[in-house]
Amino acid sequence: MESPEADVPDNGAFLWHWFWELRQAQPPGFSGPVPISHGELSVWCQLTGNIIRREEIAIIRAMDARFCIEIEKETESIRAREASAP
Repeated sequence: MESPEADVPDNGAFLWHWFWELRQAQPPGFSGPVPISHGELSVWCQLTGNIIRREEIAIIRAMDARFCIEIEKETESIRAREASAP
C-alpha cells in the first residue's frame, strides 16, 4: 500500500508534515481522536516558529476532520468485528 503522502504535490508536502507534527501531540480521547484546536495550533506555531496562513489553517483543519472521521469508522468496524467474533 502506498503512503498517502505520495499523493501530495511537492508544494503541499509541508502541510502534510505539519499535520502529522500536530497530530502526534494530540492525546487520545475516550471516544476517539480529539480534533486539533485553534489553541494547540497557536502554541505549535509559537514553539516551531512556523508562520501559518489562514488558508493553510483551513486545509490542516479539513485534514484533521477527515482523519477523525476515518479513525471513527475504523474503530466502529473493529468493534463490530469483535462483537460478531465467536
